[in-house]
Amino acid sequence: MKSVVILLMLLSVLSVSNAHAKRGAPAKVPAVMDGALEYRAPTSEMGCVEAWNTKSQKMVWRRQIYIVKYDVGLEKDVQDIFIDSLKLRGNVLIVTNERKSMYQLDLDSLNVKVLKGALIETK
Repeated sequence: MKSVVILLMLLSVLSVSNAHAKRGAPAKVPAVMDGALEYRAPTSEMGCVEAWNTKSQKMVWRRQIYIVKYDVGLEKDVQDIFIDSLKLRGNVLIVTNERKSMYQLDLDSLNVKVLKGALIETK
């Protein structure tokens, strides 16, 4: 009987630890250079792209590419959807996230066009 109780306690501890598993930190996205501008996807601003002047080391602009809509019943960190790729194609920046949604950011107007996915990401 004592061994059954110990086994049940052990199983309950193991199942609780799995239920509270946290996701790892997102991978750092390599910046993209275009002349004196560097385009970045900071993990501190999910779904955003920033343009930085490399000479002055000042941010020129920040643009929200997509929004993540969270389910209040789930842990926030497991619902995060980070940018994982930036590619420069002429005068547009192609932004891809962990869901493989793709966006096109016009670097003149800063208008965002959805190529695949949605502007509001949900779990």
